[in-house]
Amino acid sequence: MLSYSVEGEGIPIVLLHGFLESSTMWDYLSLSSLKMKFIRIDLPGHGKSIHFSSDNPTIDYFASCVIDVLDELKIYHFHVLGHSMGGYVALNIAKRFPQRVFTCGLMNSNFWSDSEEKKRDRTRVVEIVRKNKNIFINEAIPRLFHSHHNFHSEIASLIHDAKTMTSEAIAFASIAMRDREDNTDLVNKHNQVEIYIIQGDEDKTIPVDVMNKNLLLKDRLTIIPNSGHMSHIEQSNRVSQLLINKLNYSSMSN
Repeated sequence: MLSYSVEGEGIPIVLLHGFLESSTMWDYLSLSSLKMKFIRIDLPGHGKSIHFSSDNPTIDYFASCVIDVLDELKIYHFHVLGHSMGGYVALNIAKRFPQRVFTCGLMNSNFWSDSEEKKRDRTRVVEIVRKNKNIFINEAIPRLFHSHHNFHSEIASLIHDAKTMTSEAIAFASIAMRDREDNTDLVNKHNQVEIYIIQGDEDKTIPVDVMNKNLLLKDRLTIIPNSGHMSHIEQSNRVSQLLINKLNYSSMSN
């Protein structure tokens, strides 16, 4: 069972962090005005979820672990929001369990499968972290920010927390992301689950032009100015208000 926390009352929303992060990432957002039940989960190998099945590095596995938590809590209908890698997990849940999901939010995440070049990059990450994970972490995290020089303390905290992960956990997640399935058809068609995307205009990990090229339903996308891959930190107020508006509206319709 994954480590998790439950706060608040109301319609549940499941919050899934990104690669090298933990459920503490949601502390940067001010969502207290939402009358919802927040379920914050540490994904396998991240945060306090230190135990995971090392022979099954797939996004399916991550999603199944999340569903196990929700079943244990007897939560059968919910919103789900994922940052980066957490977005891949959120989409997997929406695809496999559409009858349970009200909305699926992708924050600085995408829905297409990796290119061959990106897959090679993921494989290199596996090789690097097995030799020296700290080198990778020290270099990778600052690059996620558009203006990293303005967020020294936040970056230092993220690096500190990421270094508590094992090399095996980082490699496991990298392989799971590398081999994930393509969900373009799911996102580019109107279906049972409402999908929305929050994107930083300076996100180098998922460039806006690539997002626009792959996304047919443009009304699903909201661009956050002056932010990179960590919009929830660089533009926390904007993202918070966007989520409050979106989830308040969606909750009323449900």
